[in-house]
Amino acid sequence: MSVTTDAQSTAVGPEVAAPPVPAPAEGFANPLPLGLLGYGMTTVLLSLANANVYKSGTMVLAMAVFFGGLAQVIVAVMSYRNNNMFAVTAFGGYGFLWITLGFLTIGADHGWAGANSGTAMGFYLAMWALFSFGLMAASAVSPRVLTGVLALTVALLAILAVANWADNSTITKIGGWEGVLTGASAVYLAFAFVLNETFGRTVMPVGEPLVQPAAD
Repeated sequence: MSVTTDAQSTAVGPEVAAPPVPAPAEGFANPLPLGLLGYGMTTVLLSLANANVYKSGTMVLAMAVFFGGLAQVIVAVMSYRNNNMFAVTAFGGYGFLWITLGFLTIGADHGWAGANSGTAMGFYLAMWALFSFGLMAASAVSPRVLTGVLALTVALLAILAVANWADNSTITKIGGWEGVLTGASAVYLAFAFVLNETFGRTVMPVGEPLVQPAAD
């Protein structure tokens, strides 16, 4: 998820270059779009449940454990091979966020332990908001859309934390619609990386970094 090379920059004007697509190690496919899709699609589906479009059930749970969780952990392992510390941290962290959330749901359904209070779940979500804030700050040298995805993620987790602390269904519903926007932005970024890399030019813009990385 971080910008690592200028080799794939493509001119979009007389003197303006498009932000480079993150490049995998030579001979290895780019795993980042898969991780973004796992994050984004799962976030949309859970958020629609939070917005009361439908009830959360095994569909959301399966997506959380496998596509939101396992797929992102696999992407983190692949990113380790590609020497991408940011992607390892982001996809590894969010992968285990979805896996832990899935087990919290399964445990509650089967009475493995006492039900978590709204206060406990609020702090759980607040810690992940703090995690996301750190990633957002680090992403300033990456495409601007990525920073936007992470900013929306911080807002989403903060809203849901407050909803749990206040035990307020209206705030949860607001968080649900904000989560749909968050997930959709991650899906956009995933397909931007796929199309831009496949066509070798900017098909879907991802924005210049807010901060230019230091030259090597």
